[in-house]
Amino acid sequence: SWLHNGSYRLRKISDALLDGATQRFIDLGGSKDNVTLYEVPGAFEIPGTVKTIIDNGSEYDAIVSLGCIIKGETAHFEYISSSVTDSLSNLSISCKCHIPLIYGILTTYDYQQAIERSNPNKKNKGGEVISSAIDAIETYQKINQKKIDLYQKYIFILILILISFIFRYL
Repeated sequence: SWLHNGSYRLRKISDALLDGATQRFIDLGGSKDNVTLYEVPGAFEIPGTVKTIIDNGSEYDAIVSLGCIIKGETAHFEYISSSVTDSLSNLSISCKCHIPLIYGILTTYDYQQAIERSNPNKKNKGGEVISSAIDAIETYQKINQKKIDLYQKYIFILILILISFIFRYL
């Protein structure tokens, strides 16, 4: 039953990030039909999933990673946060994908901070991430001198389970 409760709490945060991102995308002229969603079991799996998408030659305008890592009572938070951030950063500067990889993973000290930041009616970090993605796409297009549909395809990667958070509430 603790896993169910933990999953529900994390799903609430993930859903709020995704709702905020999707609504902002639509408000800016995008369509849900142009969004591809991949769900992963935890934050640690995000960089590998992003690399697999890139390696498969998918033609997207950007890859947006959404999720949340909440600090627990162990060092797990620091290891996972650092690893995921460093891995995505390294992919962003070393890959041959020529598209922006957008970091939209909240790292918070507690569940309440995560709720506040993910809520589309409050801080709406999901929406902020999409605005950043569109700005980055425009910059990349200028650099690459491409004229493609800005809202052609997007990817959202959503975190469902977070070990350090679940362990904290045992």
